[in-house]
Amino acid sequence: MSRDADVTKQAPLIRRVWAMLAEPKSVTVLMTGAYAALLALGFWAIGDASTMGLRDMMGGLLIAGGICGVLGCPTGQWWIERAGLVAISAAFAVHLSFVVAISPPDGPWEVASALGLLLLVATRWIRIRTLPADPTLPRPRLPEAGDE
Repeated sequence: MSRDADVTKQAPLIRRVWAMLAEPKSVTVLMTGAYAALLALGFWAIGDASTMGLRDMMGGLLIAGGICGVLGCPTGQWWIERAGLVAISAAFAVHLSFVVAISPPDGPWEVASALGLLLLVATRWIRIRTLPADPTLPRPRLPEAGDE
C-alpha cells in the first residue's frame, strides 16, 4: 500500500470528503449548495397552499433537478448533473411563462430573476456539456488554430 493511500485513510473526515470533490472544488461546493437550495425551493413550491397545477409541476421539476444536481455535481458525474439542469431549466421556463401570463407581472424583478436563473443554468450547461461522463477520464482537448 502506498503512503498516500495510507494517509487518506487516516485523514479526518472533512479532508477525505474534500479530496473526493470534483475539480474545481470551490465551484463544486457552490453549485452543490445551489442545487440543495433549488431542492428546498421545490419542496416549498409544492408545500405552499396553492391550487395551481403549474406551481406543483415547477416544484416537482425543481425537486428532480435538485436531487440530480446534489448527487451528480460533487462527484463529477456530469451526466447526472446535465439531467438536473434540464429539469431546472424546464421549471424556470414554466415559472417565466406563468409570470409573463399574469398581466401585468408584479414587477420587473420576477421576469429578471427567472431570466437570470435560466442564464446561469445555460452557463453551467455550456461549461459541462463536453466533459466526459466518467470524471476519471481526461477532459477533452480544445482544438487549436491550425488543427485539421
